Amino acid sequence: MLYFLLIKLCIVDHMYQYSLESFSVYFFKAIERAEENDDENARVLDLVQQIRITIYQWVARGLFERHKQIFLSLLTFRLMQKGQLEAEYNQAQMQFLVYCPLTTDVPRPASLKEWLPETAWYAIQSLIKLDGFEQFSTHLEKEAPRRF
Repeated sequence: MLYFLLIKLCIVDHMYQYSLESFSVYFFKAIERAEENDDENARVLDLVQQIRITIYQWVARGLFERHKQIFLSLLTFRLMQKGQLEAEYNQAQMQFLVYCPLTTDVPRPASLKEWLPETAWYAIQSLIKLDGFEQFSTHLEKEAPRRF
């Protein structure tokens, strides 16, 4: 999974090119650094953690500062998707986060025109279709004068 994330970084910037050979060098360095343990489960957990940290540090060293957050986010979201982190992964919320669809069928209220851009209102109309956000636009309209 880590290697396939790495090779997709060329989408962010064409200069990010990683070979399988260089990946395997750091992969085996991580294995050497992992703590020896007689308990198999503890050893596996330590190996996984050490491999993630070593690969992240190796890659992050060569990334521009603005791209480090992208890589870390991609890694986190992928681990969430695979159920390897305790955080819940919601496919609908992830699709909204990545694509931010706009729903243009509801006009922006006059009370929000002063400070809320039209595209933000249209994004909110898509957001309220997700579980847990149903009342967001209504609350935004009611609370806007006091909060913003």
